[in-house]
Amino acid sequence: MMPLYSFTKGQILPLSIVFMLLTSILSSCNRKEEKVRPSFKPVLGMQFIEYRREFDNGLAFNEYGFQQEPAWKLYFLSEDSVMIYSPFEKKYYHYPIYHDHDSVFNIAREWLRLKQLGKDSLTFQLLSVDRKQVSRERSNVLMKFYSYRYITEVLKKDPVFIRRPGPQDTLFIRSLVERANRNPTNADSSFAARQPVQLISTIKEIKVSKLALEYDPNNLLNISSADTYLKPEYSIIIDKAYKDFFHTFTVLVDEKGRIHVDTFLTSPEFTASRRKVLEGIVDVNLQRFLQVVPGSTLGMPHTSQITLHIKGKK
Repeated sequence: MMPLYSFTKGQILPLSIVFMLLTSILSSCNRKEEKVRPSFKPVLGMQFIEYRREFDNGLAFNEYGFQQEPAWKLYFLSEDSVMIYSPFEKKYYHYPIYHDHDSVFNIAREWLRLKQLGKDSLTFQLLSVDRKQVSRERSNVLMKFYSYRYITEVLKKDPVFIRRPGPQDTLFIRSLVERANRNPTNADSSFAARQPVQLISTIKEIKVSKLALEYDPNNLLNISSADTYLKPEYSIIIDKAYKDFFHTFTVLVDEKGRIHVDTFLTSPEFTASRRKVLEGIVDVNLQRFLQVVPGSTLGMPHTSQITLHIKGKK
């Protein structure tokens, strides 16, 4: 950089020259700070399939049993539009692409940061945005894509196969299973089963139905099936009961299919008597007349919590 003072001549540079130098320096700094918007031009028209969705620790599951599932299929029509496949409607829908800044985009109501774009691969970071602020703690999920060409011609795999959980996921789930099964009556040791508990009535007097997730046709890509296994709820109607009653409470179903009363609402002074009533219903009606298939994750049965809404009709 040229000094502002010329000590060889002992004279101060003219202000006009100083101003020009400062302007040049600032313009150079601004050019370095500016980031060019990433271009989707190299991959226009190519079909991409999300093959892996994972937390930033590399796992597809967290300690509560929630699974990050790869679900998106897409292809870019232009720099500003994309077609995304809806697994619910089984067809592609058009969505605009809104560029926010740097490599941050809003696509299909999701905030995404483009982390990597190659000839046959894409990686997005799923951002959690609240009031225009990105939560670093909650923006911990990566979405990884391969092109359909790469999967079928290079990997020579079925897309369904490469979407399956990996060995590291299995090891992690096994550790959770072992903990849950050591403490079958402790809700803190249990976790949500990816294949939830099944309750199958063996007599006509008891009817069981699992409460289904509500379908929203206006929110096709953001519908999550997670609630169906994170918080499964069951309606049970018992005909010819000893009296009319209705109870809502949670239970823990262990790896053997045994049902343990867990939480319920009541006044402190009635806790013991209420628990006794609920345990009686479980032992006399449910444990005897239901086939109970324990919940499982990656093929491993384990203790999990479910909610029961039981109605007795005299």
